[in-house]
This record gives sequence, structure tokens and C-alpha cells, in this order.
Amino acid sequence: MQVNVVTSVVAGQETVKTADVQAFMDALREQAGKDFTFTLDTDYGQSLTDHAADVYLVYFGSQANLSPEQRSQMIIFYSDEDVHNLDTHRFVDMLQQLNKEK
Repeated sequence: MQVNVVTSVVAGQETVKTADVQAFMDALREQAGKDFTFTLDTDYGQSLTDHAADVYLVYFGSQANLSPEQRSQMIIFYSDEDVHNLDTHRFVDMLQQLNKEK
């Protein structure tokens, strides 16, 4: 299952640091297992437009800026706290459930 992690959908929008998101992704990758591929989208949500993933983890602060087309995809929102605390368990659980349903 392809999972894209989107840091921001608006140019110039303040978001969590890329290095912190990378550490969060590494923790997700380690816990989720080999059935999942995680890709970081720092290009303002371009992968949402390209429909390049099965699931998107999108920074919560970008929620209001998503277009209706972007919202129609499978999106799970994450927050600063999730990233800074490396709080991955609920995301791994959700992704594994989605993978079973696929």
C-alpha cells in the first residue's frame, strides 16, 4: 500500500520541520511493515493532485486548503504533536485496517 505524507498543501504555510516528519515516517515504516511504502510529499500536495497513493497522511493545518477533489481521496490527518511525540500507533492501526479492506 502506497502512503504519501503531505507536509503542506499551501506554498509558504508553516508546518512541522521536514526532518521531524522524516523521523515520524521512519517510525511508521518500521512499525507498519513491508506491505507499506511511505513517500514524503513536500511539493504542496502535488501527489494529491496526481492520485499517486492509496492513502495520504496530511498535516492537519492544511485541512481547510484542500480542494473538493483532494478531499475525495483517503486522507488521515496528523498533527504537530503526533510528529513530535512519534505517536504512530493509531496511524499504523488505521493503515493496517485499510490494507485488510483493500
